[in-house]
Amino acid sequence: MDYLKAGMERLPQRLVAAAREMFDGQDPAHDWQHNLRVMAMCERIGQAEGADMTVLGLAALLHDIGRAEERRTGECHAQISARAAEGLLREEGLPDSLIARVQAVILAHRFRKGQPPVTLEEKILFDADKLDSIGAIGVARAFAYSGVLGQPIWAQQPEQHTPLKEYEWKLVRIKDQLFTSSAREIAEQRHRFMVQFFERWKEEVQGMR
Repeated sequence: MDYLKAGMERLPQRLVAAAREMFDGQDPAHDWQHNLRVMAMCERIGQAEGADMTVLGLAALLHDIGRAEERRTGECHAQISARAAEGLLREEGLPDSLIARVQAVILAHRFRKGQPPVTLEEKILFDADKLDSIGAIGVARAFAYSGVLGQPIWAQQPEQHTPLKEYEWKLVRIKDQLFTSSAREIAEQRHRFMVQFFERWKEEVQGMR
């Protein structure tokens, strides 16, 4: 099934175009393609879990539209995205009650402390966003973002951050942070691939393979 196509067909195309314009293309790990992958995964998990697909689809579309402004100002992109979403959704004539629910889902996708995702739609967007950080695409994103930051792909200095450090400190834990059963099932295969990749990676950079 083409999950992205199914999700796109449910969305106002003017809103899709407006969201696309808010991505500046400077970060390949958090670009429009990342947004599309998260939308497709939300569609897949949302169908399986019985989510409100209108709320979930709108939140997935708009969840990262604040990334470019975050790089300029340092403000959390989830807060920027939720704020910007209000104006965009009002232009579409959507009711306040729906807009508030979409904003809550957007805000919950990047919780660090305090209140974790509560509603099913909040949990699904969180899970879909995190799934894009593991597996083959997660490995690619780790190396891409390391390049954006000017980091080496390998370093013996323990204080130097690298894609391997990102995997060891963060990515390896993601599968145990997910909320929905559908996401956890998907994560198991992605996690196994990622573990195998980095084990091989460590051997190759040291000349062992």
